[in-house]
Amino acid sequence: MQPLVIDAKPQPISIDPAHAAVLVVDMQNDFGSKGGMFDRAGIDISGIQAAVAPTARLLAAARNLRMPVVYLKMGYYSDLSDLGTSDAPNRIRHLQIFGVGDSMTAPDGSESRILIRDTWGTDIVDDLTPEAGMLSSTKRGSAVSTRPNSILF
Repeated sequence: MQPLVIDAKPQPISIDPAHAAVLVVDMQNDFGSKGGMFDRAGIDISGIQAAVAPTARLLAAARNLRMPVVYLKMGYYSDLSDLGTSDAPNRIRHLQIFGVGDSMTAPDGSESRILIRDTWGTDIVDDLTPEAGMLSSTKRGSAVSTRPNSILF
């Protein structure tokens, strides 16, 4: 297969599809959908929403080339045991500012909890929904905890 050349700045990028994968990181409802965690916290989600259509085009091209697509999501256990100790700055910020773990009604009417694994908030946004067989991994706040290499290799 021929390398792909992507017109990028400051210079074009050459990618060999046979030795590459596409990582879709944090494109989930809590970050990019109306009614999600960021939206509820008053954070402007227009930039995230603007990235959805180009990401969908990238995913379609990658699938046509049979490139692996891996989805990485952020989410915590329902008991918040992976959010850190009670005095951890990350835990305090996530609970006080973002309401992580709080119950909510999702825009689709389902009961959900903010940034909790396997709820509406941690589902990938509708226009980027993984196809059957796509790989997915949930992390708890930093890419260090996701181990994408263990998924890809």
